[in-house]
Amino acid sequence: MIVAAAGSGSRFETDKMMALIGGVPLVMITLDRVCNDVSQCVLVCREEQMDGLRRLGVTHPMVSGGPTRTSSETAGLEALAGKPDLIAIHDGARPNPSPHLVRRLFETAAITGGAVPVVAARGPLVDRTGLGFIEGVMAAQTPQVFHGPTLVECYRMARETGYVGLDTMDVVTRFSDIEVAAVPGERTNIKVTYPSDLASVIPLGMQPL
Repeated sequence: MIVAAAGSGSRFETDKMMALIGGVPLVMITLDRVCNDVSQCVLVCREEQMDGLRRLGVTHPMVSGGPTRTSSETAGLEALAGKPDLIAIHDGARPNPSPHLVRRLFETAAITGGAVPVVAARGPLVDRTGLGFIEGVMAAQTPQVFHGPTLVECYRMARETGYVGLDTMDVVTRFSDIEVAAVPGERTNIKVTYPSDLASVIPLGMQPL
C-alpha cells in the first residue's frame, strides 16, 4: 500500500494532513484504515512533515513526494521492498475507506489485474460545450489496486516520457492494456478538500461501514 499525502492542500489553506480529528492527525487515521492488512505500507509526504509524524508514532517508511501526483506515486513505488504481486495506491486525504472495500479491491485485482472503486458522479453534469447533460458518469475513488509488475512498468514509462496522469488508473490505462474492474465504492469514502469536509471524517475507534 502506497499512501500519497504530499500534496500542497492549497484549497484547505493549512496542512490538511495534520488536521486533527478527535486529537488524531488526518493522515494517521488514513494510515490506520488502509495499512493494517497489507504486507508493507509506504507513506509519501513532504520532507518537513516527517519528523513530526515520527514523533507521533508513524513507523511506516516515509519518502518525499515530487511536484506532481505521478512523481509522488513513482517515489512510493521505488520505496517498496521486493516485487509485490499487487500494489494499491491510496490518497492520504481519503480517511474513510471500509476494510470491506479494501479487501474487495485486492481480491478483484488478483483476478482481473486492476480494480478501482467508483460511485455515480453527483450531477447534473454537462459536456464542455454546455450543449447537453452527461448521464451515467462515474467518479473514481481510491485505493486503486493493480498487478504490481505492470504498475511499476507503467510508471517507468510515464517517467521516461514525462507523462503526468490524473490518477493511478490514468497512468495504467495509458501504458498498458490491463483490464481494470470497476468496484462499487462508498459514499462515505470522501476526499477531504476543504475544512468543512473534516466533519465527515470517521474518527479512530469508529469503524467505517
